[in-house]
Amino acid sequence: RGWHIPTDYEWTQLTNYLSGEELAGAKMKSNSDWGYDDSGTNSSGFNGLPGGFRYLTGAFSSIGNGGGWWSTTEYESNTALGRSLRYNMYNVRRATTDKPNGFSVRCLRD
Repeated sequence: RGWHIPTDYEWTQLTNYLSGEELAGAKMKSNSDWGYDDSGTNSSGFNGLPGGFRYLTGAFSSIGNGGGWWSTTEYESNTALGRSLRYNMYNVRRATTDKPNGFSVRCLRD
């Protein structure tokens, strides 16, 4: 109790506050641990780390150079919306993924 995973709308509020999707990524990324390109500034305090993704098969991908975070907003019955960051990009991307895949979670205080 007292915490929740953000909705797609709450993610949009954050990215809008950080000057939009094109600029928000660098502000959300930690300023270290991004493999080839430590382009993050963490000026937002989000401290996004490149935890990668887990596929339905159990295989992991992009650890050290990408990360994804769930929202509670369903896109279709078998997919949900989230946000992703990549090592070589300053933006944050709105992403859909199959629900059995693995993304990180961000918890917001109620």
